[in-house]
Amino acid sequence: MLPRPLCEIACSLNENVDRLAFSCIWTMNMDGTMLSEGGDGHVWYGRTVIRSCARLDYSTAQNIIEEKVAPPSSYGDHGDMDEDLWPLSRRPTGGHSVTDVASDVRVMHKIAQARRKLRFQNGAFALHGIKLAFRLGPAGQPEVCSPYPIRDSNRLVEEYMLLANYLVAQRLLTHAGGIALIRRHAEPSDEGLEEVAAASEAEGLDIDVTNSTTLQESLSRLEAECNDPMILQTITALLTTPMKNAEYIAAGCVPEEEWRHFALNIPYYTHFTSPIRRYADVQVHRILLATIEGKVSKYYLSENDIHAAAKHCNERNMSSKKAQERADRVFLAIYLKKRPMMSEIATVTSMGKESFTVLVLSTGVTQKVNIPRDHPLVKFQHFAGERRIHLVPLAGHACDWTSMNIVMFAKIVVSCHCTEAGPIDVLVKIVGPYCGD
Repeated sequence: MLPRPLCEIACSLNENVDRLAFSCIWTMNMDGTMLSEGGDGHVWYGRTVIRSCARLDYSTAQNIIEEKVAPPSSYGDHGDMDEDLWPLSRRPTGGHSVTDVASDVRVMHKIAQARRKLRFQNGAFALHGIKLAFRLGPAGQPEVCSPYPIRDSNRLVEEYMLLANYLVAQRLLTHAGGIALIRRHAEPSDEGLEEVAAASEAEGLDIDVTNSTTLQESLSRLEAECNDPMILQTITALLTTPMKNAEYIAAGCVPEEEWRHFALNIPYYTHFTSPIRRYADVQVHRILLATIEGKVSKYYLSENDIHAAAKHCNERNMSSKKAQERADRVFLAIYLKKRPMMSEIATVTSMGKESFTVLVLSTGVTQKVNIPRDHPLVKFQHFAGERRIHLVPLAGHACDWTSMNIVMFAKIVVSCHCTEAGPIDVLVKIVGPYCGD
């Protein structure tokens, strides 16, 4: 990420100011298809000067989509609109009207919905786990913790970004050849997927893990048929484990059959839309410019140079991801230090001889519970053939339950705390069996 003065002021597409940009422009039908789909002659790529008329955020766009503000039946300048729903600082400038902006957002949303439907019909696959968001107090400590909402406004932006990235990848491969910087997503581990499928089958849930299309079809069917959202959330979380990380490559250094993006189920993809926060996008812009100016043969980096840069991007990206995940755990632990969660529903996601792993459904946190270490006053017996651990409180240990069976997908009640000694982390303890609502 560029420093804040650059990414929020100098390089951001702020309202009513001219900004130099790189654009990928195409025409779409209302059904989500592209006009004259096929090839790249119908797409325009080039340098542009952009002057945005309004700087919307996801919340404001969502309010527009839901017609909480500027509904289609209303007219006028909407000066009496609730500023909480559409802040004055985010309203149109330069002679553009609230009505026009709201209408455009709703049209784009309708097209994005159709595009998203087409993508999944064509085999795209998506797993959405819980992502926690924190609001910090004056001292920089987390004071509010809640799941980050994924709304239609997020999906609207996602659809156009995905399509732009795909079209730019197409341009790079057809005009830049081996120096094209693309992003591939390899197929997941077959063994891992089969383990999830077997565990689900034991619960009477059928998941076809043959490919991304059958996986998405299985999840869509389960969403419609399964009346237990907790089990569905657990299966979704389990499916993330065998998934591999997407990575950048130079097209010429990898066989064509390995360019494919598994999750999107498309033959190629790249990152073009976020040059403020990703170096790979900057390099993609440079290669794209070379294709436009006819200077690919004189490009200053070779295939091997670009592949080495891609490898470095992958390493930095993985380090950043791990740091973010660890930071989220630390922030949650600090939050729990003052506000422990005493009764949360969790599901069992893996089994050992004297331990098991749970998914805390409200937070998306996965945590291993070591019975002898975390619960010394509980007697346990492991039944290997049944993949079951039987728990009984020791005599004299005051407890609200008399026995408990830990098996895959079992629902239990846990408490979440901050560890008392370093390193700081989330500590999950058994409270008792889950007895329903």
